[in-house]
Amino acid sequence: MTQPVRLVRRLETATQVKGLMKRYYEGLRRGREDDKTVAWTYGPVPFELLRAMDIRFEHLESYGAYLAARQGQEHLKELSNRVGYSPDICSYARLTQGVHMLAESKDTTQVRPELLVPKPDFMLAVTSCHLMANTYDFQRRALKVPGFVIDVPFTKSMSDFKRSVAHVKRQLEDFIVFLEEMTGRAFDYDRLREIMVKVREAAMLRVECMKLSQRTPSPMTIFDHFICLGPMHVWRGTTESVEYFKALKAEVEERVTNKIGAVPDEKYRLYWDNLPIWFKVGRLSEKLGSAGANLIAGIYTHCFFYSHEPEKIDPDHPLDAIAEELAYITMVFSNVEYRTDMIQKLCEDYRINGLVMHSSRTCQPMDIGQMDIINSIEKRLGIPGVVIDGDPTDPSYYSDAQTETRLEAFLEVLQARKKAA
Repeated sequence: MTQPVRLVRRLETATQVKGLMKRYYEGLRRGREDDKTVAWTYGPVPFELLRAMDIRFEHLESYGAYLAARQGQEHLKELSNRVGYSPDICSYARLTQGVHMLAESKDTTQVRPELLVPKPDFMLAVTSCHLMANTYDFQRRALKVPGFVIDVPFTKSMSDFKRSVAHVKRQLEDFIVFLEEMTGRAFDYDRLREIMVKVREAAMLRVECMKLSQRTPSPMTIFDHFICLGPMHVWRGTTESVEYFKALKAEVEERVTNKIGAVPDEKYRLYWDNLPIWFKVGRLSEKLGSAGANLIAGIYTHCFFYSHEPEKIDPDHPLDAIAEELAYITMVFSNVEYRTDMIQKLCEDYRINGLVMHSSRTCQPMDIGQMDIINSIEKRLGIPGVVIDGDPTDPSYYSDAQTETRLEAFLEVLQARKKAA
């Protein structure tokens, strides 16, 4: 059987992420035999502090995305269903409950090896996402392990933001004491500075790649950005992360020089809202690419992961930088007015023609205000939007036929407006 011809030009560098993530999780699974402390983490946690203490950490939302992209989530969801987890709660939470049950299980002979992770020595959560914070609380009590929660308040103004940064920094200082108690070692501040140097370098390279997508035709798609999150996420603060983004930037620059677009005959430049639908990244990319539509920017990729002014990261004041990042992420989560302003700026900078809003059935924080945002952006910029239903990891909340019908109708609107202009 012949393979379908791919229309969208995939970045060669993006194909390296699969190997990087495989290496990462293999290292995590070896945590016990390597005599390392193991942590489970929930929400946008400060990996930098864990890495400074050589702790092997599992980020359970990231792991859920990893499994969903590889069609490995069904077994975990079945396990969570057995203990009464509602199908309407965060699908990442249901996957993490499955991971928790596997960690407790005496019989793992029938389980794919990549689904297994070692039980944690402690857990860490950040309240930016209340759903994951609640999951942390349930699983920590069930596993009877120590835990730490970093509270990040929702903010409505810049004065609130500054107070939030100070509040978070104090908790980071307390968390360092907690880490010293968990490991029996003094915290390595010199290593943290080295890690933050690499965080800054990788983040700046990544932002430069994003800015190159402002060119016409765009050398990247939002799906490239999604796939390339791994090196800025669980690999953050490492040499591997820096080297990856150097290679990515070189490949993207080559495309710009040669005027090679990710989507042949680019006609429409689109914005994506919310988390990716991990199990449909390829299909959606090809469906839109076949119509000359390129999803170029999104709030998740372009406003999180130290993408906001990374050049200001000061390695000599690492806790300030980490606290500001956590407070900023939470402000984007919680403040619809601020999020709308950020989306407007993305639309202007990337010359966006339309908004594609992924309404995730089980991710409530990222769904907040989507219809209001569509209406506001249309009033401000004359840019239309469409809502598609889905979920980051649960295929039962997604329909190819429904999604593609909505996208086709939306593209007809864009075509009509383009002709009228």
